Amino acid sequence: MDPMIIELGYALDTFYFLMCTALVMWMAAGFAMLEAGLVRSKNTVEILNKNVLLYGVACTVYLFIGYNIMYPSAPVNSLIPGIDFLLGEDHTLESVLSGDEDAPYYSSMADFIFQAVFAAATMSIVSGAVAERMRLWPFLVFAIFMVSVIYPVSGYWKWGGGFLDEMGFQDFAGSIVVHAAGAAAALAAVILVGARKGKYGPKGEVRPIPGANLPMATLGMFILWMGWFGFNGGSELKIANLEEANAVAQIFVNTNAAAASGAVVAALFAKFLFGKTDITMTINGALAGLVSITAEPLLPSPGLSVLIGAVGGIVVVVSVLALDKLKLDDPVGAISVHAVPEFGGFLPLCSVTQRQRLWGN
Repeated sequence: MDPMIIELGYALDTFYFLMCTALVMWMAAGFAMLEAGLVRSKNTVEILNKNVLLYGVACTVYLFIGYNIMYPSAPVNSLIPGIDFLLGEDHTLESVLSGDEDAPYYSSMADFIFQAVFAAATMSIVSGAVAERMRLWPFLVFAIFMVSVIYPVSGYWKWGGGFLDEMGFQDFAGSIVVHAAGAAAALAAVILVGARKGKYGPKGEVRPIPGANLPMATLGMFILWMGWFGFNGGSELKIANLEEANAVAQIFVNTNAAAASGAVVAALFAKFLFGKTDITMTINGALAGLVSITAEPLLPSPGLSVLIGAVGGIVVVVSVLALDKLKLDDPVGAISVHAVPEFGGFLPLCSVTQRQRLWGN
């Protein structure tokens, strides 16, 4: 192939990767707005400060430690990654033009920054679940541990060539690596810090604590929805040929379809249960639809994507109610959104089948 064509493809794929990174970075604002809107006004400043600092801590720690644990140059074995520090050099012109089967087709620095904003998103899940209870500095200490150990190791098991990858497990854009890992950490933190004062009565009755700014929370949801196009679309990794460009377009369509149906079905299900719609359930329904499709946003048809999102919209409402029954106080529904939808029956379908179309084109 003409070297100029190869260089142009490399540049285009790198540029696409960086634009998707910018979209995923914008999700940090979405998480901040969502969390700040669903807590009491007296805690808003603390919540915003925490979200800015967690992003800074996550990116810094991932730069020095996390990335090279997730993608080690010399892993110990398929369960335990190796430990390296800092980043290596970017690809040379010779390596790009080598014509080898494993020749790079985008910048390694673009890959790093894309993964760094994923790491920050994982920690943002924990932030929402422990809102109004966990102090800033202990939270940031936990963020260091999360981004330097927990998230990189779970990512290595699949994306770094660990044992899950060897078993053939598929997780296209991080339904398990990012969302389930973040939700598991969030659940552990919620159990440790307990519920907010006044959330549950002496007989276990749930006492609602309304969010102070629902317009802000709704804006946060739409920012996350927008950022998810980069989250899922960027995970295709490249766009510089007809097949990949069509795949990216398919991912965008499926991602939007799942979110839309998740929001609608969650609203209808809330109407059925409570006699009225609930904006927080609608918001979480949209986000649950997005999480549901993240395991495999390319394989399903748009019709199946609608069904996947609809199931996510139902199970997230059930999960929110179930966690309250268990007296697990999650102010923004982070655990229900990020841990439950992928286990609603569609993760096995989307994760272990070969990449082929289902239910039409």
